[in-house]
Amino acid sequence: MRSRAELRIPVEWVLRAALIAALAFALWRSLESDESHAAGRALDASGLTGALSGLLANPSVSSVDLTLDAMPTQVERDALRAMRRAGVTVNWHGVAPALALEADRLRDPEGRTRLLMKGETTPLALADSAGVLDTVNAASGASVDIQSVVGQVRAGHGRFAASVREPESVPLHAVLVLGRADWDSKFVMSALSEAGWTVRAKIPTAPGVAVSDKDLLPLDTSRYDVVIALDTTAGDFAPAIARFVAQGGGLIAGAEALGIQSLRALAPSSAQERRPGRILLAEDSVTPRDLPLRALTALRGDAVALERVPAGITVAARRAGLGRVITVGYDESWRWRMLGGSSGLAAHRRWWSSAVGAVAPERGIAPDPSGDGAPLAALIDVLGPASASSAKASNAPTNPLPIIILLIIPGALLIETASRRFRGVP
Repeated sequence: MRSRAELRIPVEWVLRAALIAALAFALWRSLESDESHAAGRALDASGLTGALSGLLANPSVSSVDLTLDAMPTQVERDALRAMRRAGVTVNWHGVAPALALEADRLRDPEGRTRLLMKGETTPLALADSAGVLDTVNAASGASVDIQSVVGQVRAGHGRFAASVREPESVPLHAVLVLGRADWDSKFVMSALSEAGWTVRAKIPTAPGVAVSDKDLLPLDTSRYDVVIALDTTAGDFAPAIARFVAQGGGLIAGAEALGIQSLRALAPSSAQERRPGRILLAEDSVTPRDLPLRALTALRGDAVALERVPAGITVAARRAGLGRVITVGYDESWRWRMLGGSSGLAAHRRWWSSAVGAVAPERGIAPDPSGDGAPLAALIDVLGPASASSAKASNAPTNPLPIIILLIIPGALLIETASRRFRGVP
């Protein structure tokens, strides 16, 4: 008959086997836990840059849950797009303001930059690489003209911002002025020359006699940006002007010039009879609404009214072929320059320069691809709309298995060791 000590030997082997099995199971669960932890990552957008290298290098990552406490950069969005295409589930959630920023190089000799912006959260802080430029309320959209921009322009609120770079400048071509020998022709040419435009002209002075620049022709977009036809003396150039506009050139036509059939076919509107300007009293100064006017009427379906006064539309524009055409109803605009008080000269010069810049061809200026003018729209384009958080760690029930294993291992080891000692086995 076996003794009690011998009967404990099988029990000790069972305990030893249970100990080994528990250790092996704990090791397996530990490895599985590591893989499960690596399968889903939750992180904030502000820490995305530092975490990207780890996420991209870990093939076991199966999902990323992004909390939007800042706007991901273009590089970060590209990395998330690559992860999504590789099969990783990428979700984002949070409230981000919609921002949009665009920089246009104005077509004028001053080389100004026009910043167009819109943002749900206002005010927007506007800055370039050199420092703060302005603070703008852009809830309904805003436009700011900047004389000089350094590097990248940023418009944002807190950690959320849109950024762009201004387009490169392109050389400007000449402006051709066609009109009779009067004050209007003289001061239109003076205003554009003062603004920095290269001006050429043909001015009839007598029947069969005209004062013109040398090598005036050919009239094409390689030599000219804009033609200004102030009156019917432009009739000799009418066929060439039509071809010029069709090729992408700009045309500014005075209301009187609409008497030329081929120019009237390009214009955005017709013009009414001339209305005399306001009679000035002592110490009065002239504004555009005081000038003699041929109000514009019968706008085409594709035309846009740019300026109005109580008497009617004064400036209208449309596209014709590849070019743009503006019709001006103001008559004798020189009065604004000469009788406009202390600001008249500068205002007249600025108005004519802006009008020429509005119809001058843009010559294919492309936006800088490094810009991020609408970051929220770009994020939605890459990752889709926002979703609820996919983080489940806080809601997962407590797993009692690790505690049970922790009790089995020392318990089995203690019982087996005690049994061996009672048998006198070391």
